[in-house]
Amino acid sequence: MDLSTLDRTAIAGKLRGVIDPELGVNIVDLGLVYGIYPEGDVVVVEYTVTTPGCPMRRFLQQKVEEALDSIDQIKAFETRVVWEPEWNVDMIKPDVEFFAHPPPRAQV
Repeated sequence: MDLSTLDRTAIAGKLRGVIDPELGVNIVDLGLVYGIYPEGDVVVVEYTVTTPGCPMRRFLQQKVEEALDSIDQIKAFETRVVWEPEWNVDMIKPDVEFFAHPPPRAQV
């Protein structure tokens, strides 16, 4: 991928498939994705989680990496969890429907 023509919209579209299982909303509409940009030959995605002690932090990282890995044009990427600015509910896209994607059922 020519990173000078990085399609942030397409990448954000893939990241919309990453659902926060506690809220049932994708991480883009929650306002958790802070940046998508090239750094050398690498696509960098900066994002945060709802709280520093978020129990879904590793799960979300795995899902973000899977989404980026599924984009054929991206040869190398890096995900970075950032803490500033601190996320707050005002960052959620207006009119978001919580649990539009129901949380996964517990395995018994």
